[in-house]
Amino acid sequence: MKSKTAVSTLVLGVAILAFSGCAQTSLLKAASGNGASATVENPIVLGRARLAVVLDGKSYNGVAGESREETTGEQALRFGWTPEHKHRWIRQEMAFLFGSTILAANDGATLACDHLQHGDDWRLRCKKPGGGEVALQRVRE
Repeated sequence: MKSKTAVSTLVLGVAILAFSGCAQTSLLKAASGNGASATVENPIVLGRARLAVVLDGKSYNGVAGESREETTGEQALRFGWTPEHKHRWIRQEMAFLFGSTILAANDGATLACDHLQHGDDWRLRCKKPGGGEVALQRVRE
């Protein structure tokens, strides 16, 4: 019996290690069509998502900030989800994770962004260096 438990533990450990290197990649585009774009690489098992934003010809990179569950619905509306999206019989349907981060360019310039994750759907709102804000959402195929 110990042998069977040891084999099961070994198989589980190998599976976790195999998935720890995998990430789901999402492509984001500006909602207003101004040419800004982003890539989110979200690890399947452990770790924080890596964000890369291209804005005004400059590339900013970093990791997603610490996320917390957004329970009021205000951030979901700010990021463009509509109240009709909610399915009241599916509890996890409205699980939104909100956070903030500072991304950096090679020349030292920074970009402050808020991020909202809903399942595998990521959205970003970044403050443009010259003023204003750009909203980025997943590209629909």
